[in-house]
Amino acid sequence: MEPAQDHLFRFYFEEANVRGVIVQLRHTWQQIAHRDDYPEHVRRWLAQVATASALFAGDIKFEGSVSVHLKTGSGLRLVFAECSSEGRMRGVARWHADAVIPASPADLTDASGVLALTVMRETGEPKWQGLVPLEGNSLAESFEAYFSRSEQLPTSIHLAFDGQSCAGLLLQEVPGEGGIARERDAAMYEYARAVAATVTERELLDLTPEEVLHRLFHEETVRLNEAQGVRFECRCSRDRAEHILRSIGEDEARAALDELGMVTVTCEFCNGTYAFDAIDVSRMFIGSASPISNARN
Repeated sequence: MEPAQDHLFRFYFEEANVRGVIVQLRHTWQQIAHRDDYPEHVRRWLAQVATASALFAGDIKFEGSVSVHLKTGSGLRLVFAECSSEGRMRGVARWHADAVIPASPADLTDASGVLALTVMRETGEPKWQGLVPLEGNSLAESFEAYFSRSEQLPTSIHLAFDGQSCAGLLLQEVPGEGGIARERDAAMYEYARAVAATVTERELLDLTPEEVLHRLFHEETVRLNEAQGVRFECRCSRDRAEHILRSIGEDEARAALDELGMVTVTCEFCNGTYAFDAIDVSRMFIGSASPISNARN
């Protein structure tokens, strides 16, 4: 059976405090990747960061979003992806064209790499942010070590990518009761983690979530919640573009007007373009409440 594309699925073990998320992305990933001519290694980094953001978004219990932001001093300048609790996703990467792109976190140890995980409320307020040390041979290993050590949440993550699609599996032991129940949860998590380690990239990419869970955990009672769609959706707008122009200042905006006759702001996520003429800029900097002229894309 063909897997459902561009969905995330939450699941849980009925007899223990162990939960998980499965993400499978195809069209959404391709819409993100086709915004620029990404080299192979950059595409792989972006796919992993995008999949991780969706896995973590599937784990939050309120309206908001999760972003993963990797910034390095190497040829890979930055990788960013964000997924909302409603499944809206966007992502972008920047790199130096003539530099070597690192293949794994192990290659970033001398490149001042910073990996940030940020949870935002729908209102735009940051709820939580963590800085994830880059360690191990993969991004998944870096996140596993961070959650297990810093957040006291034993976590197992598997990421898959074949160029056209990406997928991921997350397992976590969540806080529960103490005593015998705690020992039961820990034992079930260790069992699930060991079994999940046998999953292949092709299985995560090609099988349905039901088939993946049956293949791994058919001896246990695992409940799969209803699928949630994931889609590419940019949050750019003319108001946001105006805010950017306000932040650079009137002098620079008018200098661009003098040179080009128009000021344009291009979104780095979707390549959407917003143009402002002299009247727009004048209104912007005199604080007029008059509506800005129609958006141009």
